[in-house]
Amino acid sequence: MNPFVRNVLLVDDHALLQHALSAMLEPLLSGGDIVCAASAQEAVAALRSGKTFHLILLDLKLPDSDGLRLLTVLRKESPGVPVAVFSGQDAPIYRQLAREADVDGFLSKSMAPSALIEGVRILLSGRRYFDDTAQRVVGDTRARPKLSPKQERVLCCLMEGLSNKEIAIKLDLSERTVKMHLTSVYQVLGVNTRSQAILVGQSLNLSMPSEDA
Repeated sequence: MNPFVRNVLLVDDHALLQHALSAMLEPLLSGGDIVCAASAQEAVAALRSGKTFHLILLDLKLPDSDGLRLLTVLRKESPGVPVAVFSGQDAPIYRQLAREADVDGFLSKSMAPSALIEGVRILLSGRRYFDDTAQRVVGDTRARPKLSPKQERVLCCLMEGLSNKEIAIKLDLSERTVKMHLTSVYQVLGVNTRSQAILVGQSLNLSMPSEDA
């Protein structure tokens, strides 16, 4: 068995975010797996499956449990496995709660993809990582990328999991125009792939703009 293989348990109930994050982190795992659990029940089942995990990424909001309450259960099921909070809640109080719970890290869903990947890399190396820099950028020029209504519509379709052809049909555009919009969306968001764009879009809480916008 490859001693560098790493398996990650992602506890988060957003299917598209699960898919996007899995694609982003795959290169870090040396052939390992990202197992996704959409609830506390699924997370416990994954830990009891016999699979060895090297990191647990835990959302604070789950349909059947508070994330910090679940933390106690996860530690009981898998003592010694590092747990990092992976949250869309950026208020300082959530970082404080995470530190008080003695987690191994805090990753914000609003982080730049490159920073998120680096944070997970550090956690997998056995060190702690807290995205404290996010507190300093909330409200400044990085707070919200300036997308045009057309770009927002394309990104919202992307977050629905639609292909370029399906986006073109839904928005009554040519596929070439969709590709052009996607290129501009990537530039504005500072990303390089569809998966990264979806992840950033999730953090923006976008809703489909009206046709008149």
